[in-house]
Amino acid sequence: MQTQQNQAVSVNNLLNERYREILSLLVTDYIATSDAVGSRQLSKKILRRLSPATIRNVMADLEEMGYLTHAHTSAGRVPTQKGLRYYVDSLVEKRPLTEDERKSIQDHYKVGGKDIRRVMQQTGKILAAFSQCVGLVLTPNWKKTIFKHIEFLPLSRGRLLGIFVSQNGMVENRILEIGEELNYRELEKINNYCNASFVGLTLEEAREKVVKEFSKAQGEYDKLLSKALLLSQNLLMGIETNELVVEFSTIEKTKGLMQSLEEKQQLLKVLDSCLDSAGVRIFIGAESRLEPVKDLSLVTATYTEGNRILGTLGVIGPTSMDYSRVIPMVDFTAKLVTDFLENKDI
Repeated sequence: MQTQQNQAVSVNNLLNERYREILSLLVTDYIATSDAVGSRQLSKKILRRLSPATIRNVMADLEEMGYLTHAHTSAGRVPTQKGLRYYVDSLVEKRPLTEDERKSIQDHYKVGGKDIRRVMQQTGKILAAFSQCVGLVLTPNWKKTIFKHIEFLPLSRGRLLGIFVSQNGMVENRILEIGEELNYRELEKINNYCNASFVGLTLEEAREKVVKEFSKAQGEYDKLLSKALLLSQNLLMGIETNELVVEFSTIEKTKGLMQSLEEKQQLLKVLDSCLDSAGVRIFIGAESRLEPVKDLSLVTATYTEGNRILGTLGVIGPTSMDYSRVIPMVDFTAKLVTDFLENKDI
């Protein structure tokens, strides 16, 4: 009679062969149908000649080990969070995107301009459409973005358009209410002063400099320079360091996720935590620590500029999402965004 330790070793060895095959087929069926899977279904697909009874025994072992569960005694099994994690880490066969799929995604970035909001919104729509889940994009962290150009343009009496351009060409616009009218000559002087003062600084450094300069005695500056500092402060402080873009697909099953995604701050924290390391990350169920979305999975990837991680993008959807397709699609899109921001050919 085997000891408990020997039984555990035996089961683990089987998991590497027969058990792995059955778990992989079961999860694949579950992803295709979003429904429990029975032994008879698997017996028709498994390459080995195994009876439904043998497969039921293996499924019972997998359930005892925590990889599977079932709602009723007579029902088939579904993978647990542990089972899905094992599948994603060890069993899933990622399907490369087809040439048509790659070209379709690439074509969305072959447009002029670098309006960061437009690019990120388009990226969210791409992720939603191709994954049939919900597309998420955490926009670049502007704090580390290097300043290139700033300009204030008149719109109407008492209103200006402030334009911030980063060194990599990303643009941020903001309408400023100033309560007075400035002529073109005054605005030219203000623009020249701001560009001379902030060129080469990060947004974070430019903000600190404005606060420091503005805190000095107003008498040290003429009236126009004081206005320049005030306008710069209003523009630079108003730029969001991170913004979350959420895009839903038109697929019926994503409509139920609307309620779950109301708390954007929770998603922001999870996506922000992904900025610590480059590459693809997968959160299954409760791993994301999102409330109340423990029955959802999140697949993310970072996009960069040079050696700097700028932001994160990904998809959130049911735990039964097609990981074999979603993972390479998210990874490919993140690399495209990186190439776009670095002005590389796509």
